[in-house]
Amino acid sequence: MAVLDDLSGFEFEDVMEDVFRNLGYENVRQAERTADEGRDVIMEEVVDGTRRAIIVECKHTGTVGRPVVQKLHSAIATFDFDGPKRGMVATTGRFTNPAEEYADRLQRNDDPYPIELIDGQDLREIADEIGLDLYNGRIEILCDETLRPYDPAADVDAPVQEPFRDIENIEAADLPVPHSQVTFRPVVAITADTNAVFETSVGVIHQINDRTPFVVHA
Repeated sequence: MAVLDDLSGFEFEDVMEDVFRNLGYENVRQAERTADEGRDVIMEEVVDGTRRAIIVECKHTGTVGRPVVQKLHSAIATFDFDGPKRGMVATTGRFTNPAEEYADRLQRNDDPYPIELIDGQDLREIADEIGLDLYNGRIEILCDETLRPYDPAADVDAPVQEPFRDIENIEAADLPVPHSQVTFRPVVAITADTNAVFETSVGVIHQINDRTPFVVHA
């Protein structure tokens, strides 16, 4: 079992190399680690008889913003390959909204260098499909299915009882009485937009364009 939280950035690249090989990509190899040029893993695929290069950026971080995706787009454009090219960003965490919007815009505009985003939840699902046992606390708690929020017009136990109504031979009334309680807390939903440019006399050295949603107790 690979515990992703315990891996270094280079070890995460090793794991992703195994993942891509198991997914059937060809000529999977890691780029030289002498400099960060925005590409960590390079591989190829054949689509409709045409061989295409895929340049992958691996980010073992909690959040990946738009600058990472933009940097990969430039790395794809300058990568020496005689044929079509596309990119991927794989992370154990998640992507910010600006990062997702940038990748979506490339796809909508039929950009010659589209970029696919693979977040922690996607990675977990892919690993399950190919039989690779990966574990990460942040990934494990992500789920697409959950009980609906409590409806004040219904009984507090309704979210527990309703799923059993469609199951034959089980009556909701026969279920053990659940211990249920509802606590209402005032919160404030905030979206923080960060736009900053850091520059010196030689020019721009770093730029941030990020949007982060979070909730705080009022």
